[in-house]
Amino acid sequence: MTAGWILFHAVKSSCCDPYGLSPSTGYQLPDGVELLIGGIRTTFRCPAKYGYYADVDNDCKLFHVCNPMPTVDNRLQVQHYSFLCGNQTVFNQLTLTCAHEDESIPCENAPDFFYVNDNFGREDEVFLTNNDVESGYNLYTGFGRRKSYDP
Repeated sequence: MTAGWILFHAVKSSCCDPYGLSPSTGYQLPDGVELLIGGIRTTFRCPAKYGYYADVDNDCKLFHVCNPMPTVDNRLQVQHYSFLCGNQTVFNQLTLTCAHEDESIPCENAPDFFYVNDNFGREDEVFLTNNDVESGYNLYTGFGRRKSYDP
């Protein structure tokens, strides 16, 4: 029974309420991360919606996974997990992966692609439509700014 309480307490402690009722524990990153990416701004707040989100205030070198969970008393708490992209990579909000900067949409455009998270759980549809790919493709600096996507 004690182990169950400890597990429940640990999970409960890692949640943040989107309305500010519980403290966020996002940004629990490895020691020395500041040496890799500089000072960290802890401004990102998870929306009450599941997904992977680029951290624009940290130049997309960090990303967050947000997981809304209903509580026993029917409130919504959002589990907030923070991650560091590998050396010389940034989070590409279109593909939801860490990639080299020239193979990623510009960080400042990441919020324009937060809607990609809406595609989770849609089993009978493609994850990215041709319009999604074309919108992102035109922003990739490594490929230049082309007018159309050639599949």
